[in-house]
Amino acid sequence: MQGTMKVFTPEERTPQIYQFDRPLILDELQAAVGGFIEPVPRFTTIWDADAKLYVECVAFCNEEGKLDELPVNPVATALWNEAVSGPSWRKPIADVLVGPVAIVFGDAEFMAEL
Repeated sequence: MQGTMKVFTPEERTPQIYQFDRPLILDELQAAVGGFIEPVPRFTTIWDADAKLYVECVAFCNEEGKLDELPVNPVATALWNEAVSGPSWRKPIADVLVGPVAIVFGDAEFMAEL
């Protein structure tokens, strides 16, 4: 079992990267986003630079991020747009992600445990 969690914060362009050889636990995801987690709709792929291809992922944000007026996360929002629209000229989604965003991907066994 191998998995990765990339945590993008509004302040940084480079994510914090965590590697796992076991299933993630809820507390780790909540700590990454700073509160209760909510899956980001339609954010199901991300570019894996190591594998040089798009891989299946699950993205999580803070469930109350907009209510708490967390700052916009431009990098995570751009990645979400790419996941939804593709890396082409298609129309972007009309929404933004706020606060820290955790993007999780890995092998089939790791993803099955999410």
